[in-house]
Amino acid sequence: MYVESGVSRILLDAGLSVKELTLRLSSIGRKPEDLDAVFLTHEHTDHVRGAGPLARRHNLPLYSTEGTLRRIGPRIGTLPRWEPLRSGRSVIVGDLCVEPYTTPHDAQEPVAFLVHHDSLKLAVATDLGHVTPLVRQRLKGAHALLVESNHDLDLLVDGPYSHSLKQRIRSDVGHLSNEACGELLASVVHRDLRRVVLMHMSETNNRPQLVEAMARQVLSGTNVQTQIALQDRATSLISV
Repeated sequence: MYVESGVSRILLDAGLSVKELTLRLSSIGRKPEDLDAVFLTHEHTDHVRGAGPLARRHNLPLYSTEGTLRRIGPRIGTLPRWEPLRSGRSVIVGDLCVEPYTTPHDAQEPVAFLVHHDSLKLAVATDLGHVTPLVRQRLKGAHALLVESNHDLDLLVDGPYSHSLKQRIRSDVGHLSNEACGELLASVVHRDLRRVVLMHMSETNNRPQLVEAMARQVLSGTNVQTQIALQDRATSLISV
């Protein structure tokens, strides 16, 4: 997830190779050498694959919790600079204020992020097995939401995954279903919410039309603009 203001540019997670990250940034007219920092939510490979090489190549500070860094271990390599994150403690990068908050996921000390710029608030909530009171509280009042809508429960149950993987995804430390995402959106929507991006959609256990139908139902009667982020391409830049 790439976030920029007029001054600062940050990356939230780096789960692709440096080559692919560079291509994706180029497709939206941006370059990795212009980044100011990389932030990690947790240690799973689809979130950290390119983090170490990207930080080394462009001399970037990398922010993560101690638990995340410990679980990544040697995979991350030598970093030019590591900065620890703690839930509830904000970090300033230029004119952006990044605030991590704890999420329920099967990782060591996982977090998601709020990003503040002037009076605007961007809230990210992906890779969480259920919606805790803290998650709901942190998302309230956001002008833009990036929220996980990972799977359709019927497609997951009837799909090709192993029983153990299905149980992991459905668990309280797995991923949000379309239904759970809809319930979360319904509980935090407000008149100043402008954008919702639905993310982390499984290519095996979900369909864009199912996610779109959920969003239409929940956000009917509002002026919120919605978009689905697909795994195989960069999403166009969105202004808030």
